[in-house]
Amino acid sequence: MPSVGQIIVIAVSIVLFLIGGLISLSRLKFERAWSRIAAKACMWSGMTAALVGLVWHSMARQNWQPLEDNFDALIWLALALAGFVMYVQRTRPLGGLDWFIMPVVILLLIGAVVIGRTNPQAYDVHRWWTRIHLAGAFGGAAFFAVAAAGGAMYLVTNYRLRHKVALAGPSMGSLERLEHLMLVAVTLGFALLTLAAITGFAEIQLGHSPAPLAKIILSAAVWLVYAVVLHSPINPRFRGRRAAMLSIVGFALMAGTVVAVLLMPSGA
Repeated sequence: MPSVGQIIVIAVSIVLFLIGGLISLSRLKFERAWSRIAAKACMWSGMTAALVGLVWHSMARQNWQPLEDNFDALIWLALALAGFVMYVQRTRPLGGLDWFIMPVVILLLIGAVVIGRTNPQAYDVHRWWTRIHLAGAFGGAAFFAVAAAGGAMYLVTNYRLRHKVALAGPSMGSLERLEHLMLVAVTLGFALLTLAAITGFAEIQLGHSPAPLAKIILSAAVWLVYAVVLHSPINPRFRGRRAAMLSIVGFALMAGTVVAVLLMPSGA
């Protein structure tokens, strides 16, 4: 279970991400050079605080293996998403990406604080297939969050173009780039989810893990939704807005699956 000090550090990270997100959103009303710099400073500071909390937690349990408990797993997932945003904004900036992903990062950190204290479940990562299963599940969730963000940005940009609505703030990029981002993220997430499903099935068959019905149904629904999205390049009916909406629906189902993994490890 995380200590009070670790919880405080993660709470500071949440506040920094929240402040950075609000400053970034303010660019919809007015664009100032200082606002972009301040938002980035808050984001980097939030990542640093979260990393400090993660390292502190690993030192306290005297184990540096990742994804060992709920607290650890959720912070890793939040850091992966925040790091992706900062990388994209540094290499090939995509305006507004943080508006859609940072709320997910904040919710993950809040989940780490709440679930880490109330349900400090530890995972048995001594078996290699369990490690692969957890890495695939949480890695797939991260990529699906990126796909959902790309889908939401696609819908907003498509609406603005169709209705000729001009909004202040940075451009969200072209529809082609957003669709490419969405499909690449779905492809990687789908591969990881499939790997997680295979290793999870192996865990069940070997008797090392229970088979809660809720997790099985949600995982199957996520897999089917993203299988349809992956076929969008060869099926025009599911390209564009429909693929974007399916990406958002799939992420909502994936979020439910993650909650099931975190809160119902031995449910029926």
